[in-house]
This record gives sequence, C-alpha cells and structure tokens, in this order.
Amino acid sequence: MLHLLWGADGSFARRTIYELIELSTGASPAKSQVLRMALHMAGSVTLGALEPVAHAYEARTGKKLAGLLHLRAQLPRSSWAPGAVELDPRPEQEQDLLESIDEAFRLLGALADQLLGHARRRLEVKQAQSAWEPPSLLTFEEFGTARIQALCEAVGYSAQDTETVKRFFTFMSQPWGSRLIGTTPPWSSDITDDHTPFELSLSIDGERPEVRFLMEAQNPLPGPTTLRSAWENGLALNERLNREFGVRLERFEQVKELFEPVDPDARFALWHAFFLKEGRPDIKAYLNPAARGRRHAQAVVRNALERLGFAGAWRCLTERVMRGDERDQLIYFSLDLSAHRAARVKLYVAHQDTTAEELESVMSLGPEYVPGEAWVFCQALRGRRGRFGTARSVLTCLAFTSDDDERPSSVTLHVPVRCYTRNDEESMERIRFLQEPRAQVMLKQAVYALAHRPLAAGTGLIQWASMRRQDGRVRTTFYLATEAYGASSTQLVAPARPLATAVHGSEQRLNA
Repeated sequence: MLHLLWGADGSFARRTIYELIELSTGASPAKSQVLRMALHMAGSVTLGALEPVAHAYEARTGKKLAGLLHLRAQLPRSSWAPGAVELDPRPEQEQDLLESIDEAFRLLGALADQLLGHARRRLEVKQAQSAWEPPSLLTFEEFGTARIQALCEAVGYSAQDTETVKRFFTFMSQPWGSRLIGTTPPWSSDITDDHTPFELSLSIDGERPEVRFLMEAQNPLPGPTTLRSAWENGLALNERLNREFGVRLERFEQVKELFEPVDPDARFALWHAFFLKEGRPDIKAYLNPAARGRRHAQAVVRNALERLGFAGAWRCLTERVMRGDERDQLIYFSLDLSAHRAARVKLYVAHQDTTAEELESVMSLGPEYVPGEAWVFCQALRGRRGRFGTARSVLTCLAFTSDDDERPSSVTLHVPVRCYTRNDEESMERIRFLQEPRAQVMLKQAVYALAHRPLAAGTGLIQWASMRRQDGRVRTTFYLATEAYGASSTQLVAPARPLATAVHGSEQRLNA
C-alpha cells in the first residue's frame, strides 16, 4: 500500500490530487459546490462498478478492500447523495462552472485509465511468473530471445528495434544457441553469478532507454565449454560478424595474439556485447588482460595500447588511476569493433580495498564530471561508509578515443550492488534514491518483466549498477541476470547502516 501511495506508480494519482486542489483554490461558493458534486458522482460510479468484483474478492479471501470501505462509509453521508441540488449562477459564471466540471471529470478519467494500466501491468507480471517454463527445457536461443522480448516490451522498444536485438542475439548465439540449457552450466561463465553465458542490461539517459546484451560463445558440441573453445568460438563469431554485417576487425587483429589465453586459471577468454545506438547496431569485444596470467596483465595492456596508438592512455592509467600495488587490477580490455575515429578503447580497473573518496579521484578524470556524484552513488548503493571489500570489486572504466589518448573521453563507475543488499527488492530500493521518477518506473517495469520469482526471494537479478556523465547528462546502466540456473539466496556483505541514514548523509555531502 505504501508503494502504491508514495512510490513511482502512485505519482500520477498524487499529481491528480494536486491538480484538483489547484482547480478548487479560490473558487466561488457555486464552483466549490459543483466540484464537490462531481467528486461525489465519480465516487458513486466507481463504487457501483467495483462492488460486484469487490464482493466476490472479499468472499473468496476474507479480506476487506480499504478503499471501498472508505467509499461505502462516506458516500451515504454526503448532503447530495439523494436527488439533485439546484444552482442559480450568474450568466457569466455558467461557462466557468461547466468548464470546471469537464476538467474535473477529465482529471478523474485520466486517473482511472492510469490505475487500470497499473493493474494490467501487475496482472501481466503475475501471469508471466505463473507461466514460467523451466529454462532447463529450453534452448539458449529460445530462452534468451524470450527474455529480450520481455525486456524490450517493458521499456517501450518499437517492434522493429525489438526484432533487431533478437535477430542479433540469435545470430551471435549460433550454433551453440540450439543446445538445451539443462540444469548445470556447460562452463563457469563469469558473466553472471549462476554462470548463464549471457547478461542483459538497460541504460537510461534521458527519454530513450537502451537494451543491450553481453555473451560468451559456448561449445556447440555436446560436452563442456573450455577456455580454449570459448576463445576459438569467439574468434569464429568475429569472422561471421565481419562477413554478415561488415563489423571491422582491424584493431582487434592488431592485438589478438597478446590476449590469446594460455593461463588455465583465466576467468574468460573473449566476450561480445551488442547494443542499438539510435537504431544502429554496435558490437564490442572484451578481452582478458590476465589471459597469460595476472602478473603479465599490465605488460599485455601496455603493449596493446602502444600497438593501437594509445600510449598516452597507459601513462594516464599508471599515473592517475593505479595505486602502484596489487589492490588495482586490470580485468577487461574492450574494443569497439569499428574503424570510426570515435571508436573507443576501454580499460576496466577493479579497485580492491578502496573508498568512495579514492573513486572520486578516478572519476574526476572525466571531462564533464561533477564532484560528489560518485560519492553519493557509492553511499546510496552500499548503505554504509568505509572501505569497499567483497569478492566482487568496484570497477572504473576509462574510455579513450584517438582524438585524445592522454585523457579519457568518459569514466564510468560500476558497483556490484547485489554484494551489498539482502535481496533484489532491497537493491531496487537503493537504486530508487538515485533516479528520476520516469527512470524508476522504467527500471521497475524491466526488472518485473524478467523476474520469475519474488524479488525478496534472492539476490543477483540486478547484478551491477553503473553511472557516468557524458553529453551533459548522467547515464545509468543496470546489468540484469536472466538466472537460467537459479538465483543466489545470500549476499556477500551485510549492510551495516540503514539505507535512509546513508542516503541522508550522502545528500549532505553533495550539498556541501
């Protein structure tokens, strides 16, 4: 009830109440009287329409609907319940009264439509959850495209864009996408906690959301995927993308041999990401700096940057980002598979045993960064102060282009939100403090579209939350697991402070 009254879904109802108050403020006695009559009539119509359903619900459940209890009690007490009331307005007031009645019914009609839409969305979520088919009985392609369809529909993607995302997922998951998911993952993919070899994400920065996916090529043959087969299947996908869609591989080929995996303990070999940018498909490749062993990671990245003409990026990284010990690790090396001048090289750094203040220093390298944003983001998602320390480190991502390899064009902060909350319901509450109302609704619809369980039943559906400032706006991205192999039921680190206290402190810090 509190969520409905004061959450994002109730914002339209609250706004309607304020507009009705504004309509009646300073009204003449005649206008006040007709507005009260209009509200009474709306209540009577509502009660008459809902009574049959309410009686059936109350008889079946033994519960009473609070809103109808109020209507039943209040309507008979109104002085205008029986018959009609005669008004004798002056001629010049008549048009104003008629317009006020029309406006009141317009507001109440729009509210009824909004509430009906809310009820339908809730019903669709419950129906989807009750109709959930065990992923083990589906192929990777069937399960993945169904999840993409649900996510795209939830955030208002057009049918054309939805089909484009699904088409690329189908293409990029061939031929292994035809394998049944089964009950155990074919490979301990590091993309998700349950080792599902793909992840969906939703970026929000203004009016248009962006649906994306990240995947790891699997062994198409029966049997487990290995580090070597993941590398070879990833290279084969590169070639197919080049032949079918003209994806450019020149930069990838310049550094490929540096990242060929030889260390059996490497967490991954090669991943691919897809996203639609203003209707245009874009592909990124993710390589593992530790593919030859963690102790070689820095040398591998430095060599790769020099080959690509980004020697300045290495100086920026070592002088401004890395703390000179093993607490900072290079974990992803990403390339836009494009020959465009603005094609990026992205470096991901895992910061162990760090603080929000230290992360602020890295984020300040972004040309549009606003001081305090990273601090607030960290404290709101963690719910406490102090040093970060979990099995999953906080990440920063520095993006460089050929226009300036000395300074990143943007810096992104990634927080493993599922490591700091008891369940996904709490994760949603943490994130809510960082979003505008429209973004809150969009993320909520996306999460409920993917969820096949109560959010309070586990953690990990919302894996990461990230933010960066670019083009004058803050862009937030949420990385969503499909949980083909199930949800985690425990967190890695228990929250130490109440959420409200942490956010209040964050607001004070930002204001200061």
